[in-house]
Amino acid sequence: MKISEMEARGSKTLVGGEPMKEPSWLIWTLMKGARVLFLTVLWAGIGMGAGLFCGILGVLAVGALQHQTPDMSVAYRNISIPVAIFSGGCAFLWNLVRTLQAAVKRRASQSGLK
Repeated sequence: MKISEMEARGSKTLVGGEPMKEPSWLIWTLMKGARVLFLTVLWAGIGMGAGLFCGILGVLAVGALQHQTPDMSVAYRNISIPVAIFSGGCAFLWNLVRTLQAAVKRRASQSGLK
């Protein structure tokens, strides 16, 4: 199908429209703040799951080598929670830096500087 046929049918896919208005400063800040919070919780959860998986495997391996029944609470307390805190902290710092970079770029584009 050619572009002219799509335009004749009234398709808005390839027809240039008006550019979207940028959100206000308050809405933009709330959106970025929610994004930082969501990604921090997401990566902390992923870190908790990965840390728990590796902790369980490690505790099972140590228990098998020592011929003892392993204490699985060690996998939670000493391995997965610190990994979750570390991964959540890294995600928070990464997203905070990215948000600040976007804020500086947005401010520069609004003031006409490049």
